[in-house]
Amino acid sequence: MTISQAFRDAKRTVTAQKAETLKLLAAEGATTLICLAPLLFLTEKGPLKYLAALSAVLWLLLKVPARLNAAAAMQDGLGNGKIFSLRLADPGNYLKKAGYGLGRLALLALWSSPLIAALIFAWDKYSGDTDGLTVMNMIYDFGGKDMKTGVIYLLLILAALLMLAALGAGFHSGDRHAWVLEEKGLLKGKRPKVLLCRICSLVFLLPMMIAAVLVFLRYAPLLNDVSGVISGDVAKPSTGTTLLIAGIGGALNLPLLPLRSMVTAAYVNGLRR
Repeated sequence: MTISQAFRDAKRTVTAQKAETLKLLAAEGATTLICLAPLLFLTEKGPLKYLAALSAVLWLLLKVPARLNAAAAMQDGLGNGKIFSLRLADPGNYLKKAGYGLGRLALLALWSSPLIAALIFAWDKYSGDTDGLTVMNMIYDFGGKDMKTGVIYLLLILAALLMLAALGAGFHSGDRHAWVLEEKGLLKGKRPKVLLCRICSLVFLLPMMIAAVLVFLRYAPLLNDVSGVISGDVAKPSTGTTLLIAGIGGALNLPLLPLRSMVTAAYVNGLRR
């Protein structure tokens, strides 16, 4: 199975089932919003804010089984079935699905452990009673007595840690498809190729990536006067324009998201064939 063939199979399936693909996208989006809804409690200042932790519980109990059901539906779509069907709401083997999902989350947490450790360290270092001037001095020292260099170093470290977590997610992106196909050994020795397939499918995120670059270019000049930004003496780009750019990029990208998932599904399905 080649990556180019996976792209062709994914395009063929999505093109032949446009309406069903959009329905699948809407169903997955609704499930995601339901799981993230408890995060609204973070806007509260009292004890209610701790209810935001329900989001993690809902993700495990609802989103994880739903992702496996979606994988089964995509595999049906690559065959003679439909992408959008009752498979999306299949309650069968619920405990097995939840247990499997918990194991995958543990693997992703392992890949993300450097990022998690860095965020905990930063929170411990820069939160609490630490004032803005102290934070600026720390960044200044970290950059070798240069504020801009310190900020750039921090951004590069964060980007590297995020990339490691993303690589872990890509490395295991085909696991759920192998699981629903009941071919647990299907990806043995093939995960690097699955990761490459996932990287190639980033082409379907091009509108969002362009929007991210434009937003970065809008804020990049602020690095020339970090002290002024922190003190509030430097004018910042319009937040409304930034949100507009991000919104346009997200809206243009939305129809392409199913294609990215289908490429991975098609590649794993091709391995079985």
